[in-house]
Amino acid sequence: MEQPSEFTLCLPGDPVPKGRPRVYNGHAMTPKRTVRAEERLFAEFRLKYPQAKPYQCPVRLEAEFWMSHRGRPDLDNLLKLVLDSLNGVAYVDDAQVVESHASKRMPDLWVYGAKGKYRKRKSGDPYTCCGHEYEPHLYIRIKPLPEWEPNKQGD
Repeated sequence: MEQPSEFTLCLPGDPVPKGRPRVYNGHAMTPKRTVRAEERLFAEFRLKYPQAKPYQCPVRLEAEFWMSHRGRPDLDNLLKLVLDSLNGVAYVDDAQVVESHASKRMPDLWVYGAKGKYRKRKSGDPYTCCGHEYEPHLYIRIKPLPEWEPNKQGD
């Protein structure tokens, strides 16, 4: 099987942030929710790309987090879970990610009601972002950058 020119993955459901490890009796424990989310992302990647080898060159990672609610979690914690989960399957190490673009999309506060009037969003309303309907999900795109070179300062 030929290596894909890029990896893409779409996971339905609310994106999960990387949780902070908790220390119990001197041992760090990763929260179960984080472990399950990392395992799911890893498994879904393997399911879609069973024969793919991890990129060994610098890569660009794009991630879109389509949320079911506003506010927390922070974008950096959402991205950290993706970076850690794909270590060893999409790329050898997340240090290879030299470019990234991440966005967190949240439901609109205001929606059009049945009578066409603008009103505050209620529980049970369809999820919309900028007026476009969606379901919560995570979209990831990873592209190799074999020609990438760091900016050289002082030349």
